Amino acid sequence: MTSGMKKILISFLTLLIIIFAASCSDAPKFSEADAIIKDGATDFVITRSDVDDGSGKETALSLRKQLAELTGVEFKLGTDFYKEGNPNFTIPECEILVGSTNRDEYRELADRIPKNHDWLIARKGNKILIAGSESLSDALDYFIENYVADGNVYVPDGELYVHTGDYVYDSIKLGSRELSDCEIVYQGGNAAAKLAAEDFRDRLSEEYGVTLKVSADSSLGSTEQGAEDGQICFFTDYDADEQFKNYCVGGESLTVSCGILSDLSVSAEMLADWMKSNVSDKVLTINQSLRLEATKENVNMKIADAKVMAELDKRAEEMKKAVLESKSEYEVKEGRKVYYFAADGDDSNDGLSPEKPKKSLAGLEKIPLFKGDVVLFKRGDTFRGKFTARTGVTYSAYGEGDKPTINASAKNYADPLDWEETGYTNVWKYRGELKNVGIMLFDYSCEIGNYNETVGTMRIAGVGNFENEKDLDGDLQFWSDLETNKLYLYSEENPGERFRSIEIGTVGNAIAGGGNTDVTIDNLHIMLTGSHGVGFGTTKNLTVRNCVFDWLGGSILAGFSGGNTTRYGNAVEVYGGVDGYRVYNNWMYQIYDTGITHQFNITPSVKTNNMNNVEYYDNLIEYCFWSIEYYNASCGEGTTRKTTNVYVHDNFCRLGGYGWGCKGREGSAPMYCIGAFPDATENYVTENNIFDRCTGYLVSTYGQDPKGDYKFTHNTYVQPFGNNFANIAGEKQVFDGTAPEKLKKLLLEDDGVYYFIMDDTSNK
Repeated sequence: MTSGMKKILISFLTLLIIIFAASCSDAPKFSEADAIIKDGATDFVITRSDVDDGSGKETALSLRKQLAELTGVEFKLGTDFYKEGNPNFTIPECEILVGSTNRDEYRELADRIPKNHDWLIARKGNKILIAGSESLSDALDYFIENYVADGNVYVPDGELYVHTGDYVYDSIKLGSRELSDCEIVYQGGNAAAKLAAEDFRDRLSEEYGVTLKVSADSSLGSTEQGAEDGQICFFTDYDADEQFKNYCVGGESLTVSCGILSDLSVSAEMLADWMKSNVSDKVLTINQSLRLEATKENVNMKIADAKVMAELDKRAEEMKKAVLESKSEYEVKEGRKVYYFAADGDDSNDGLSPEKPKKSLAGLEKIPLFKGDVVLFKRGDTFRGKFTARTGVTYSAYGEGDKPTINASAKNYADPLDWEETGYTNVWKYRGELKNVGIMLFDYSCEIGNYNETVGTMRIAGVGNFENEKDLDGDLQFWSDLETNKLYLYSEENPGERFRSIEIGTVGNAIAGGGNTDVTIDNLHIMLTGSHGVGFGTTKNLTVRNCVFDWLGGSILAGFSGGNTTRYGNAVEVYGGVDGYRVYNNWMYQIYDTGITHQFNITPSVKTNNMNNVEYYDNLIEYCFWSIEYYNASCGEGTTRKTTNVYVHDNFCRLGGYGWGCKGREGSAPMYCIGAFPDATENYVTENNIFDRCTGYLVSTYGQDPKGDYKFTHNTYVQPFGNNFANIAGEKQVFDGTAPEKLKKLLLEDDGVYYFIMDDTSNK
């Protein structure tokens, strides 16, 4: 062959190659036989699992929407449910199967995508599959990009595209077992163990591609018990010698544990880091040689042993003594008057000397008091009823002995003539009218500090299938009819004969302040109202000190949330704005709702509500639902809410949720509560308080995020290990080794002390 002929042949072959290449690049990816849309319609139905309410459903809906946009054809949508012989539940002939369906075509291919990020696209006859577990959205994206073109869907029969995810581990052996055949168990009732187990499962799911089963096992609790073969066990070792120890032990099983004052998530992280460091070519073996240990002591975490609990009791007794033995504090300025009241006085007296005291609170209400005047009640005496505190007046005590008692119960109701039978068995009616009764005490001991008086059980119309007096069915249940002001009581005999005393607290504050200002309440014992012990609206310069509050609250807050089913009643409350509010050296116990509070709810008609210069300190607060409660709810556009300079310090709050008014709602008791935040908060400090045991939460913001506006420092927290601890920023925390870290993050608590009760013997 001549050179010229060779050149011609080479040129011809080159031309053929170019033509062939051009024809290949311009050729459609699939043939018309692969198309599933014919003449602008399709027989294919998009089918998802009938039991899938997650990614399968979302992917099927997304596929239908995208195909409609790209092809102009609306695909039918269905599930894989069918019922043999029922024409309403048949299997379509042509289907696009999305996710884990019950069709044979899926079952035949499921083992090709064993891990979470594996997926496939396939076609077998009239069945097209888009299948996977946690990466269906990736499979859908690939399907749209590669199988949809020119307004149609092309999937060749016999197509099988398998995507394998990229994992840190292709294989993990626990002893002789593949980890995918193992299970994770955690110590039942241990929230920290549950969280650590679930976090470890999620990490394995991402790095290993297999989601292991997680379940609770209440028998876990010490290393001596061990774990069964094929188990990964998460638990807190209550019997550990090293309280701050974290450890992991391998073999045919795997234990991930920690001491009682350590963080189980640290143990899990320690294990995960070891696994990453020891994997080789994506293969890891965990055997009996695995022994991981770490110790990081936190000096602020301690065990609340008998000595600690005794010290707390001692501290409480010292605070009681400081209140009970406090001296009266008042100043009489020139030209101002002092009025004296005594049980043996007379309202016809002028009351200007101890020798000629007035007698009653009704007499007090008639005196024209002026700013700077002082009202003194004789120690050891009891004054029944309620009164209004006037602007600029100090109310205190004189003489020797116990604090004078303001008993809001109008009289002793233990008189047989006061009670009459009804037509219902053992149901008695008080003959007179009593408005909105909140509390009843039977055979009251008259002993300050007796936590166990006999209290009636209130029934509420509309709650728990209760309608009226006919539904009273238990001893000392009572119902206060808000429409007729009649009181009904269940008793097997006439209450007036059965008891030597019956004390009844009705609605209304024992000491009401309204909007009056510059008031001081000092050295009084205040009890047995259905509402608040001391209750003010918007005010300035209110001081409450050296007082005892007990056995009060429980009346219905009429109209609250549109009904008459919510009870209320606090020892000391300001509802509204305030500038200057000091509550100190008081003892409050067995209060229906709250010891001390400043609060204001959503009220659009009030354009401005500011709370400034508030200080609570040296108060002992026990057996209340809330111990200290605050909220100043933002009300939106056109209103302003601001709180500045609040200092809550050196208070002792204990046994929250254990009181008479907490029955039936114990689990939600919020001992120290900051909720319903205002538009702006400045300098709100909570310091050096003791929060000792609560059936609900020691600290709560009702799940709201405090966003760094509230500073906690050097407070002490005492709670059974593993119980609820805090409800903050949408998270309910348990009391375990994570508590210091969580509170530092959420409430800036930088130097808290945490005492863990390890048994129930110290609960009261």
